[in-house]
Amino acid sequence: MSSNSRLYFIHCLTPVHVGTGEGTGVIDMPIMREKITAWPLFPGSSIKGVQGEYHRRTNYDESWYSAAFGKEDNKKEATSVENSGHAGALVLSDARMLAFPVASRYGTFAYVSSPLAIKRFLRDARAAGIEIPDSLDWEGIDKVFGSTDQTVDKVIVGTDSVLREPLQAGGKEKARSVELDEFKAEANEKESLTNWLTEITKHLFSAEDCFSAEMFKQRFVIVSDEAFQYFVTTCCEVTPRIRILSETKTVDGGALWYEEYIPTEAILYGLVWCDKVYTRAGNLDAKKLLNRLPEEQFLQVGANASVGKGRVRFRFSAGERS
Repeated sequence: MSSNSRLYFIHCLTPVHVGTGEGTGVIDMPIMREKITAWPLFPGSSIKGVQGEYHRRTNYDESWYSAAFGKEDNKKEATSVENSGHAGALVLSDARMLAFPVASRYGTFAYVSSPLAIKRFLRDARAAGIEIPDSLDWEGIDKVFGSTDQTVDKVIVGTDSVLREPLQAGGKEKARSVELDEFKAEANEKESLTNWLTEITKHLFSAEDCFSAEMFKQRFVIVSDEAFQYFVTTCCEVTPRIRILSETKTVDGGALWYEEYIPTEAILYGLVWCDKVYTRAGNLDAKKLLNRLPEEQFLQVGANASVGKGRVRFRFSAGERS
């Protein structure tokens, strides 16, 4: 699959709600989560629908669009091969969590990740033929988290991290801490993380977006897998919503509910590849279909667009093109 696949990244610019319908707990409208990890995700079906709508409205090319997203049967001329329906060749996986934003005492907020999240990302990148050097000191990382539990007592940061408490002028040198949400942790500085972040930001952000790339590198932190599990399951944004009666401009009785959102600044990733191309129109093959995808888009994902939710930056990373 590597020669006909890419990675894609989603950077949430506002809170995003891709829901599961009505919940059974305190949150009336929960977000989608992976079954095995309970980490937030965007389902591939939602991503493909958004992509299809984007390409239908912008730079529309009927032959490319029908090859990529499929075509319905023309019932009036069902016997014609040209008018028969077919499936689309473009396949988009679910978007998995790579970095989850958490409030920080220093640096305002942190992009929190974990060894498991990063290892899954690197595995998927290899499957997509993306050359991302794995320069992380995994032996050193394992030593840091060897005895930790769900409590955040140790974290790993890069050499230029802004998440650590400031050095005291003239004070005695000591281990500097990081404070994430309600936890205070010992910061372990790793140069290998700084080097790795320099490589990964080339795929996450455009060359012109130096601000976002620098912000990501300075605020990225690795916590234990158990701590990451705590953050992504308890620190999503929950917003109360009410319905107003148009006649009286007062609250409709009983019309109060709570919606869950993936917070602003969250970064997710997924795979996109081409299955069988069912049409020969335009002499298209898998590589031509993928190469037509734009490098970067700004899209609306999920619900509540009218109240400013669901705005994301969507970026495709080039894969193997030989």
